[in-house]
Amino acid sequence: MEGFTLSSVWTVVTLMVSCVLFLLPLKQRERPWLRVLLFSAVCALVGVLCEQIVPPASLVDLALYYCMSSGFFLCCGKIAVAEAMYCGIWALLTQQLATEVILLVRDFSGRWNPLPAGWMDALGIVLGVALYAAIALTIARWMPYQGRYDVGPRQFVSALFLLVFFELLFNLMFSPAAELDSGQAITLLLVQVYCATVLYLQNELFKKSAMRHELETLDRLWHQQKEQYSLAKENIALINRKCHDLKHQVAAMRTIAGPEEREKYLKEVEDSVRIYEAIVQTGNEVLDTVLTEKSLLCEANQIKVNCVADGRQLTFMDPVDLYTIFGNALDNAIESIKDYQDPGMRFIDVQVYAEQQFLIVHISNPLRGPLTFENGLPVSTKPNNGYHGFGLKSIRHTVEQYEGHLTVKEEDGCFHLRILIPLSGTKSKKSWS
Repeated sequence: MEGFTLSSVWTVVTLMVSCVLFLLPLKQRERPWLRVLLFSAVCALVGVLCEQIVPPASLVDLALYYCMSSGFFLCCGKIAVAEAMYCGIWALLTQQLATEVILLVRDFSGRWNPLPAGWMDALGIVLGVALYAAIALTIARWMPYQGRYDVGPRQFVSALFLLVFFELLFNLMFSPAAELDSGQAITLLLVQVYCATVLYLQNELFKKSAMRHELETLDRLWHQQKEQYSLAKENIALINRKCHDLKHQVAAMRTIAGPEEREKYLKEVEDSVRIYEAIVQTGNEVLDTVLTEKSLLCEANQIKVNCVADGRQLTFMDPVDLYTIFGNALDNAIESIKDYQDPGMRFIDVQVYAEQQFLIVHISNPLRGPLTFENGLPVSTKPNNGYHGFGLKSIRHTVEQYEGHLTVKEEDGCFHLRILIPLSGTKSKKSWS
């Protein structure tokens, strides 16, 4: 093929358009379009200044435009550096594919000229725009997971290798010394499309691997909570029996000993069995177990629990699922408020009721400061160790098995967790085993 040269401004403009395609599904910074315009103008200026210094169609040229595309995502997207660099690879690949289509059509026009002058250039641009649109509606939208990329070292290095290989093929196609015919050029273009397809499939494999790892973690948590529920059930039953026996013993003691000594002794015994007041009765044995267990923990931490729950509405749910939902929700609430100094802020409200064929669970507690949300859930303020941070994910996963919906929000200085589950729903087959 004959050598073609493109102005740096054209290259920058098409590259920025390609970057925008991959930016749209991502989380963006404030005033993203102003950032896009300003960053594009700066890149165009840099491209013009470097046009006479940097050899065209070289690895240095590739590095320059790769820095531009990666910098674009850092400037406009609310993502990490590794994610920005990975998006930069995809934006550059897309821009080069569209450019190749336009140049191949121009080369075809120069050889055979089947249409009037200018029409082939217009056709090339139309095909390039169509390619951009196809990428925007498919790959650019499918690859991110909840507005983010989870990019590891292996995935990034292999993507960078494919980018360099892609660029070498691009330079081979449009080098003046190559003298390739259109058939050979189209073959190389198909090889590049194959490389892009491999890169996309690689991303999907890594994404599925990360999701599988998260599900395995949730599965381990589920089995731990199953064992914890069995232990809690036994403990609550034992406490119930002991407290009941002590009440009868106290009643018998009132008939013996001297008045003063008797009252002093009975007062101490009554204080020791006051824990019996924490026993919750809702009409559902499983809910009684978890609420009583957490109420005892709240009693130890001077936290008041206000509970209005109709446990009879929960009979359709698996016992371990109930323990998972309420156990994790109450653990999060207790952890949030146990260090508050103001007694007026040390409370948890629990509501369970049915309304219009839906089961509604509402748990709330006070907040001292604003929360940061990610993917609809608050970001943990603790170091990322062990299973911390999976509590709400576990609740959401369990609720979704019953075709339900979990929402969490911050309102009026309180954290609100709300669950909506259809009473006619059944547990999905995609449940844990």
